[in-house]
Amino acid sequence: MLKRISSLFGLFSLLSITAFTSQVMAASAAPAAPGSNSEFPYVELSPSFVTNYDGGGRLRYLKVDVTVRTKRPADEMIRHHMPYIRSKLIELFASQLEENLTSTQGKEHLREQALDTIRASLDYVEGGGSADVLEVFFTSYVIQQ
Repeated sequence: MLKRISSLFGLFSLLSITAFTSQVMAASAAPAAPGSNSEFPYVELSPSFVTNYDGGGRLRYLKVDVTVRTKRPADEMIRHHMPYIRSKLIELFASQLEENLTSTQGKEHLREQALDTIRASLDYVEGGGSADVLEVFFTSYVIQQ
Protein backbone atom coordinates (compact mmCIF):
# COMPACT_ATOMS: atom_id res chain seq x y z
CA MET A 1 0.00 0.00 0.00
CA LEU A 2 2.80 2.40 0.95
CA LYS A 3 4.64 1.53 -2.27
CA ARG A 4 1.47 2.32 -4.29
CA ILE A 5 1.00 5.69 -2.56
CA SER A 6 4.67 6.49 -3.16
CA SER A 7 4.28 5.59 -6.85
CA LEU A 8 1.17 7.75 -7.18
CA PHE A 9 2.94 10.66 -5.46
CA GLY A 10 5.89 10.31 -7.83
CA LEU A 11 3.60 10.22 -10.85
CA PHE A 12 1.68 13.27 -9.60
CA SER A 13 4.95 15.16 -9.04
CA LEU A 14 6.18 14.29 -12.51
CA LEU A 15 2.90 15.40 -14.11
CA SER A 16 2.94 18.66 -12.15
CA ILE A 17 6.50 19.47 -13.21
CA THR A 18 5.72 18.61 -16.84
CA ALA A 19 2.60 20.79 -16.84
CA PHE A 20 4.46 23.69 -15.22
CA THR A 21 7.35 23.42 -17.68
CA SER A 22 4.92 23.35 -20.62
CA GLN A 23 3.14 26.47 -19.35
CA VAL A 24 6.42 28.35 -18.86
CA MET A 25 7.66 27.39 -22.31
CA ALA A 26 4.34 28.34 -23.94
CA ALA A 27 4.30 31.69 -22.17
CA SER A 28 7.87 32.51 -23.15
CA ALA A 29 7.29 31.44 -26.76
CA ALA A 30 4.03 33.35 -27.18
CA PRO A 31 4.49 36.41 -29.38
CA ALA A 32 3.63 39.80 -27.92
CA ALA A 33 0.37 41.37 -28.99
CA PRO A 34 0.82 43.85 -31.84
CA GLY A 35 1.71 47.26 -30.47
CA SER A 36 2.03 46.04 -26.88
CA ASN A 37 5.67 47.13 -26.75
CA SER A 38 4.98 50.35 -28.59
CA GLU A 39 5.99 53.65 -27.06
CA PHE A 40 2.54 54.93 -28.09
CA PRO A 41 -0.01 52.31 -26.96
CA TYR A 42 -3.76 52.39 -27.52
CA VAL A 43 -6.10 52.02 -24.55
CA GLU A 44 -9.63 50.85 -25.21
CA LEU A 45 -12.12 52.34 -22.76
CA SER A 46 -14.46 49.39 -22.61
CA PRO A 47 -17.26 48.53 -22.27
CA SER A 48 -19.09 50.81 -24.67
CA PHE A 49 -20.49 54.08 -23.39
CA VAL A 50 -24.29 54.02 -23.60
CA THR A 51 -26.19 57.05 -22.34
CA ASN A 52 -29.28 59.07 -23.02
CA TYR A 53 -28.93 62.65 -24.25
CA ASP A 54 -30.89 65.83 -25.08
CA GLY A 55 -33.62 65.69 -22.43
CA GLY A 56 -36.25 67.18 -24.75
CA GLY A 57 -39.10 64.82 -23.89
CA ARG A 58 -38.30 61.76 -25.99
CA LEU A 59 -35.53 59.40 -24.88
CA ARG A 60 -32.58 59.37 -27.24
CA TYR A 61 -29.52 57.17 -26.85
CA LEU A 62 -25.86 57.44 -27.73
CA LYS A 63 -23.52 54.45 -27.89
CA VAL A 64 -19.82 55.19 -28.33
CA ASP A 65 -16.70 53.03 -28.24
CA VAL A 66 -13.67 55.10 -27.29
CA THR A 67 -9.97 54.32 -27.77
CA VAL A 68 -7.19 56.56 -26.53
CA ARG A 69 -3.67 56.80 -27.99
CA THR A 70 -1.11 57.65 -25.34
CA LYS A 71 2.56 57.90 -24.64
CA ARG A 72 3.83 55.68 -21.86
CA PRO A 73 3.23 55.79 -18.85
CA ALA A 74 -0.15 57.52 -19.41
CA ASP A 75 -1.65 54.22 -20.57
CA GLU A 76 -1.20 52.76 -17.08
CA MET A 77 -2.57 55.92 -15.46
CA ILE A 78 -5.68 55.71 -17.65
CA ARG A 79 -6.21 52.05 -16.76
CA HIS A 80 -5.74 52.80 -13.06
CA HIS A 81 -8.20 55.72 -13.02
CA MET A 82 -10.68 54.19 -15.50
CA PRO A 83 -13.76 54.57 -13.23
CA TYR A 84 -13.17 58.31 -12.75
CA ILE A 85 -12.43 58.90 -16.45
CA ARG A 86 -15.49 56.90 -17.55
CA SER A 87 -17.69 58.87 -15.14
CA LYS A 88 -16.51 62.18 -16.57
CA LEU A 89 -16.99 60.98 -20.15
CA ILE A 90 -20.53 59.79 -19.38
CA GLU A 91 -21.31 63.27 -18.01
CA LEU A 92 -19.91 64.79 -21.20
CA PHE A 93 -21.86 62.48 -23.53
CA ALA A 94 -25.13 62.87 -21.61
CA SER A 95 -24.93 66.67 -21.75
CA GLN A 96 -24.90 66.84 -25.56
CA LEU A 97 -27.66 68.26 -27.73
CA GLU A 98 -28.86 66.33 -30.75
CA GLU A 99 -27.43 68.81 -33.27
CA ASN A 100 -23.98 68.30 -31.73
CA LEU A 101 -24.16 64.54 -32.20
CA THR A 102 -25.47 64.29 -35.76
CA SER A 103 -23.21 66.66 -37.72
CA THR A 104 -19.65 65.88 -38.74
CA GLN A 105 -18.42 69.08 -37.08
CA GLY A 106 -20.33 68.22 -33.93
CA LYS A 107 -18.79 64.75 -33.74
CA GLU A 108 -15.31 66.20 -34.20
CA HIS A 109 -15.99 68.78 -31.49
CA LEU A 110 -17.23 66.02 -29.17
CA ARG A 111 -14.05 64.03 -29.86
CA GLU A 112 -11.95 67.06 -28.92
CA GLN A 113 -14.04 67.56 -25.77
CA ALA A 114 -13.51 63.90 -24.85
CA LEU A 115 -9.74 64.37 -25.25
CA ASP A 116 -9.87 67.49 -23.05
CA THR A 117 -11.98 65.62 -20.47
CA ILE A 118 -9.51 62.73 -20.25
CA ARG A 119 -6.57 65.12 -19.95
CA ALA A 120 -8.32 67.18 -17.25
CA SER A 121 -9.21 63.99 -15.38
CA LEU A 122 -5.59 62.83 -15.32
CA ASP A 123 -4.42 66.26 -14.21
CA TYR A 124 -6.95 66.15 -11.38
CA VAL A 125 -6.26 62.64 -10.07
CA GLU A 126 -2.54 62.40 -10.88
CA GLY A 127 -1.47 66.02 -10.78
CA GLY A 128 -0.16 65.75 -14.34
CA GLY A 129 0.42 63.35 -17.20
CA SER A 130 -2.18 64.85 -19.50
CA ALA A 131 0.37 65.80 -22.14
CA ASP A 132 0.96 62.09 -22.72
CA VAL A 133 -2.66 61.59 -23.85
CA LEU A 134 -2.26 62.14 -27.58
CA GLU A 135 -5.53 61.32 -29.36
CA VAL A 136 -9.05 60.03 -28.85
CA PHE A 137 -10.82 57.88 -31.44
CA PHE A 138 -14.48 56.93 -31.65
CA THR A 139 -14.24 53.38 -32.98
CA SER A 140 -18.03 53.01 -32.97
CA TYR A 141 -20.64 55.75 -32.87
CA VAL A 142 -24.38 55.08 -32.91
CA ILE A 143 -27.26 57.39 -32.01
CA GLN A 144 -30.92 56.48 -31.66
CA GLN A 145 -33.21 59.44 -32.20
